[in-house]
Amino acid sequence: MEKKVAEIHQILSKLVGHHRQLLDAVRAEREALVNADLKCLQEVVFTKQALIENIRHEESLRLKATAELAMEWKVPFKDLTVSNIVIRVQGKDLKSADQIRSTHTTLALLIQRVTEQNNYNKGLVERSLEHVHEMKRNAFGESAPKAETYTQQGQRATQSPAARLISKEA
Repeated sequence: MEKKVAEIHQILSKLVGHHRQLLDAVRAEREALVNADLKCLQEVVFTKQALIENIRHEESLRLKATAELAMEWKVPFKDLTVSNIVIRVQGKDLKSADQIRSTHTTLALLIQRVTEQNNYNKGLVERSLEHVHEMKRNAFGESAPKAETYTQQGQRATQSPAARLISKEA
């Protein structure tokens, strides 16, 4: 039992490390988006993909170790969450239970921060795309003319019916 519990704690610790790196990566992604640094953005995306693969691998190892522990303890796998492992272990080994609880709490906090930062980055991209679409509509005369547009003489401007050709190559 102690060996499997220690293995699960070790895997959770690795997951914490990977999620810290992932949080740094999504923060770097935000900076690359703000600075419109395409090269940096591509590097960050590759880094994120590698980290996500590492996280998936460690999570599969954790699930395997948890399944083995469930068989050893003769409890249903679906009932053996990290919190339930802590509860079962704390009666026999309080130090291990505290370590697992602390690591699990840290992991949950990191996951929350990564999610929040990803949502912020997603919002940046969506706003940028909306600006690009608006510029496209303006360039092709598809946007609704503004009624509050005035001429240099201070009179309300007449609304142009469509886009104008700016230049024509011969």
